[in-house]
Amino acid sequence: MKWTTANIKHANYTTKHELFVGTHTGSFKHLLPAADKNPYAQSNLSDLTTLDKESRVTSLAFGNEAQTEILLGRAKNSAELHSLGRSGGITTRSINFTAAPIVGLARYNNNLIAGIANGQIQSVSLEAEQDAEDEESSKPVVINSGDHMDHLRQCQAAPHIVATGGKARQNNLKVYDLSADGKQIFTSKNLPNDYLQLEVPVWDSDIGFVDGPNVLATCSRHGYVRLYDTRKQRRPVTHFSSEEHGMSFAALVAHGNYIYTGTTMGALKAFDTRRMKTHVHTYKGFTGGISDLHLDETGRFLSSASLDRYVRVHEAESTVLLYQCYVKSKATKVLIRELSAEQQQPRQQTNDDAEEEDEELNSQKHNKNKRKPQATPLDAEYEDMFDQMPTVGDSDGEEASERQAMAPVKRKAPKQTLKTKKKKQ
Repeated sequence: MKWTTANIKHANYTTKHELFVGTHTGSFKHLLPAADKNPYAQSNLSDLTTLDKESRVTSLAFGNEAQTEILLGRAKNSAELHSLGRSGGITTRSINFTAAPIVGLARYNNNLIAGIANGQIQSVSLEAEQDAEDEESSKPVVINSGDHMDHLRQCQAAPHIVATGGKARQNNLKVYDLSADGKQIFTSKNLPNDYLQLEVPVWDSDIGFVDGPNVLATCSRHGYVRLYDTRKQRRPVTHFSSEEHGMSFAALVAHGNYIYTGTTMGALKAFDTRRMKTHVHTYKGFTGGISDLHLDETGRFLSSASLDRYVRVHEAESTVLLYQCYVKSKATKVLIRELSAEQQQPRQQTNDDAEEEDEELNSQKHNKNKRKPQATPLDAEYEDMFDQMPTVGDSDGEEASERQAMAPVKRKAPKQTLKTKKKKQ
């Protein structure tokens, strides 16, 4: 399928999904592809009047297994915890950190864990009161993982495990155990030097857990995808290295035996962990760099945020583009989840709603009756008078013309030609 700039929804896309999108301008948007009337309608969940140049959304993640909490991090030293209500309402709480920007968020034991770009992992208790008297208890706990961090990821199967990665060898993949006071339990080791005995450059731009806390995948701005097993060795057990010029991976997400990666040039590819020599799927429709990827719980639907201001949903196995929506700003982060059973059910009609509908119907009937012309009763004398009156336009001249028209027409005898005369002779 060729790329297009129009909003698209595939006819076979019937799964009830909703999308949460963070943008470069700082807006936090909600999209509902499951809507029947307008699947491209957008609603802002953040106050646009408070946004500035440093409000760019740099992190977006679910805070619990039920996916009713959303953790949002910005380029400044503030994070937001959004709680989604059953009826569609949302409550927001702001948490401040001591450094910025925030490149990853996680929640563990009522603590908010943030990965900062300067290499720090800060933990803030959500129960502590944020007032002047309790400043000491609200100070974040700091763990140093290097001097540059690109992403922090929490393991969904083991929430006490988080992984970090960044630029340069000293900021490569590291795994921490939050239940053991942030103890470092794994650090990766680079590949051997190349044939010129030069160090292979390292830049882990994104991280993903592959079905458990022991197997991890990383992608790099230097064009490689690596798979690690913390139980076997520090070096990657298998990897893919691109020889294409400009191949730079920016986003990664993993599920089952597949790793999905997005590049800064707008290429979305899937790799099979059992054979990493080349990619197995390619997803089309992008015209800008891919900034974030997220899978739903089933792993069937792959959502992506792109710098071309579009949010897309692909079917992971068939690579079909199911949904595409223009969000007016550069999309930096995206989340996808399935609507709950309560949200899918139609809203029950209350007595007030029934009374309002009855009033509307009565008013519509009243207006229709006013528009209809009322029939006037017939007057017999008035009709007889018109029947007895002569028809206008009857005159002697007209009667004569009518008589001439009714009279038979006399035909003239045909003229005799020379040929007919000779025949008679």
